[in-house]
Amino acid sequence: MSDSPDAWVIIPARGGSVGIPRKNLRMLGGKPLIRHAIDTALRVLPGERVLVVTDDEEIAAVSAAAGASTILETDPTPPEETLDTKILRNLAALRERGASENDPVLTVQPTSPLLSADTIHQAITIFEDGEVRSVLTVARDQHLRWHRGDDGRVAPLFSARVNRQQLPLEYRETGGVIAARLGDIEERRTRVIDPVQVIELAPDEAIDIDDYADLLAAAHLLSRMRVAIRVDASTSLGMGHVYRMLALASELARHEVTIYLSAEASLGQRFFADYPYRVVCVSDEAEFLERLRQTQPELVVLDVLDTEASQIARMRGAAPRSKLVSFEDRGTGAAEVDLLVTEFIDSPEVPDRRKLAGIDFALLAPGFEIEAPGHLPNGLADHEAVGEVLVLFGGTDPSGLAKRALESLARVEYTGHVTVARGLGAPPLQLGSESIPFTLDVLENVRNMPALMSSADFAFTSAGRTVIELLSRGTPAICLAQNEKELTHTHATEENGVLFLGRGITVDDATLDEATRSMMNEPELRRKYAERAARAGAQRSNRKTLSAMLARLGFEELSVY
Repeated sequence: MSDSPDAWVIIPARGGSVGIPRKNLRMLGGKPLIRHAIDTALRVLPGERVLVVTDDEEIAAVSAAAGASTILETDPTPPEETLDTKILRNLAALRERGASENDPVLTVQPTSPLLSADTIHQAITIFEDGEVRSVLTVARDQHLRWHRGDDGRVAPLFSARVNRQQLPLEYRETGGVIAARLGDIEERRTRVIDPVQVIELAPDEAIDIDDYADLLAAAHLLSRMRVAIRVDASTSLGMGHVYRMLALASELARHEVTIYLSAEASLGQRFFADYPYRVVCVSDEAEFLERLRQTQPELVVLDVLDTEASQIARMRGAAPRSKLVSFEDRGTGAAEVDLLVTEFIDSPEVPDRRKLAGIDFALLAPGFEIEAPGHLPNGLADHEAVGEVLVLFGGTDPSGLAKRALESLARVEYTGHVTVARGLGAPPLQLGSESIPFTLDVLENVRNMPALMSSADFAFTSAGRTVIELLSRGTPAICLAQNEKELTHTHATEENGVLFLGRGITVDDATLDEATRSMMNEPELRRKYAERAARAGAQRSNRKTLSAMLARLGFEELSVY
């Protein structure tokens, strides 16, 4: 709060409103619209010098409860009355409260809820220059304009059609602040007196609520969160984590999202280089904690597998007001975060109120949200003969399982087409010199994976998030786990349309070939698995998962749109 003794803020707030009924009391960001202007002004001036002038008893009561002084006018304000008239009529009340000739009087409109305390303070300090008589807040307004003449015809107000940035610089008043000295207003009967100085506002701060579209825009801006996402990708860690956080970032895109990656893990950096999110590389945990201290995000999301309780404690020390969420976390830190989200592990030590568990809460790449999940694509499940097989083993395939799948297809003499999708971290596929009976395409860093999965009669996959992606397409799968951790996953089951064989390096050729023959030669089995996959995949959506997360964290007012 400023210790300046000579400035006053008047907030005019009539009870009537045509565009938005009872606009000044309309809830916005968890409080009445007028409270935003009052709270901002009170950060600069004491309550006795922040006056709400209103013709409405309810507005007066809300304003007084917020800490402002009030002037309750007995007659309703006519819609045609100008603000100059209203301010002039109430200057006597300011004098009664101790105001004098040279005191700046700032009109702050309640329809400017994003006006900042810094702007109000700046407007006051400008009057220290004795030459300035009025201060206005403005926003840039450069457009190709037309007008209608007296003859009714329209004509351009520009001499040449150029890009907007090349037009002469023009401003529009925002209504946020109009200020002049008390004596000047009384003498000139207006608040705008030469010489005028303007304060140019950024578009967000300049918003003025006139209709419901403005109200929704303000609600969006006021409810934006700072979100910190900590994630990595590597040959050992795989690519599933970055794909999941890409999905989350897409759903949270209206917020201020920053993705933190390890400086040493180049795979994650390569992945996010193709997406329009702010990425920050950190060298170690200490640097990440310092970033949290500096930015104080409302939400911190961890997708780094197992965390330690001491690690979570350090994060809480750095950002005590942040809500912490961790994904697929089996460490001691899982019991310490505000919310644990597990797609395919069980965490009985974490109470149900602090976790979302199961594939119903899986987050998939944005492309999987375009069509309704769980469909049977193009009737592929009804094909008597298999014509398209998809081989998917994550973004890194550390156990070389794609090669094993191709070798099995060759041994059972499959003669259709095979597509192998390889991720950024997968090594080159070495097939050897022996001939294969099928046609083959090897694709790298596939952009449209949903379409690729939808075109397959069945797929080979590891036991990670790719299984859930296949379920969302209604595509049956033969599953080989890449490692011991994947053996603990709970989603690769026959109930979900997955023929799970165990850890890939321990499955012998005979067992693998038997599964391949069954899926290839038994259309009824394939159809049954496809129907189960579609049923399981239909239960989830990214929007549903994010809504559930926000509700559990107490962010119910942050509507997802």
